[in-house]
Amino acid sequence: MNLTPLINIRTLLFILLSGVLLLSGSCLLAGNDPIERTFTEPRADVERAVSAAKSNSSGKLPALEGFVGQMLRPVERYEKAYYQCIFQVIPSVTGETSVRVTAKITAWYDDPDRQKSGYEVLPSNGRLENDALDRVEKILEPEAASADAEKLPNKKYDLSLGSVTPRGTVPGVAGRARRETRPAPVVTISSAVNEEEIQELRTKRVAAEKRVQQLNNAMQNLQQLYDSQSKPSNLVAIKKTGTPVYAHPEEGGKPLFTATAKDQFEMVELRGEWIHVNISGESRGWIRKTQVEFPDDGAGAKRTDVDAIAKSTELFRVTREEIGTFPGNWEPLRGKSVKLYSVQPAQSPSQQTLARDKRNFAKELFLRAMQEQSTPEATIAGVVVIFDSADGGQASSTLASLKLWRDGKISESAFWDACSLDPTETFSAPKKP
Repeated sequence: MNLTPLINIRTLLFILLSGVLLLSGSCLLAGNDPIERTFTEPRADVERAVSAAKSNSSGKLPALEGFVGQMLRPVERYEKAYYQCIFQVIPSVTGETSVRVTAKITAWYDDPDRQKSGYEVLPSNGRLENDALDRVEKILEPEAASADAEKLPNKKYDLSLGSVTPRGTVPGVAGRARRETRPAPVVTISSAVNEEEIQELRTKRVAAEKRVQQLNNAMQNLQQLYDSQSKPSNLVAIKKTGTPVYAHPEEGGKPLFTATAKDQFEMVELRGEWIHVNISGESRGWIRKTQVEFPDDGAGAKRTDVDAIAKSTELFRVTREEIGTFPGNWEPLRGKSVKLYSVQPAQSPSQQTLARDKRNFAKELFLRAMQEQSTPEATIAGVVVIFDSADGGQASSTLASLKLWRDGKISESAFWDACSLDPTETFSAPKKP
């Protein structure tokens, strides 16, 4: 008897059965059990919430990790993942409503063998289903809160200065709460309000209104005091939107930024047609003098200060600047490295100049040196301005004093007191308060 055909048939049946079992295992792995949640709201409300939640319950998944369950194939070979949540509303005889959600996830499997590539249904780990049910629950929350609000009685107490009608017991209103039903609270006033209590309430109300008026007056006084506080005398304001602010006093370079009309900056120094301004912290910039104005044209003192500095820049010129050892015996700078400016009158060395002009020009050079030495590699201990003219004079300041003055920690008068003015009468001028 020839058994070969029978063996071949058995072998073929075994292979087919194995394939069916593998396919069945894959399908079982990809199958998803629905997730269900029960709500106490009426069925109509739940159905409306489900309908609203459906709009955000399908689309493209950013990644499979965190959304799919156990898989037979490597997850990194899947792409183009999409999902869709299928809702089912199931009412019960107890009045509750259940929502059942099943998530379907599909993705393209990129098999090394191109012929085996294709879309596959993948198992969900339940995250998508729970997210969908959370959306349904969140949609129902405002309705539940509204229902709770409807339960509370509208309590009103007449505290007017007119007649007051005593109130008795206010009945509660029964209502529905989410997840459970409970009786509404009852607000009760045990006894009628007598005339003495009414008068006491009136007195308290009058006192409260008087206190409010006092607080309002105090706030207005504080606001007026704040508005009347004087601003720094060296503020300048931008005239026109789009005004460029440069890193150096030259228009050839690229602006740091453009300022807006009415922007205010603190002036550090005035050099010819340029104004050196403080932008923020240690940041500085340069603006054309013709492009700024004073925020308060009535403040003559402010304009006088800046005009005086501008005038001093026309009366003097720097003939030499260098870093060297302090030329004198003033203890704060003796033997230390300083920035030296040699200055002459603009017209001739024999020209006589006023003390206040010298102070203003020395101030401008002090601030200039302060800015130039604000880098980390600064090594000087102070600044010296030597007037090489018939009436001469030398003004010296430590860098520490300059920083205190620039930062507003000492007044200008205190700053000049901390300087060395030699001889003093050459720079004497009325001190500012």
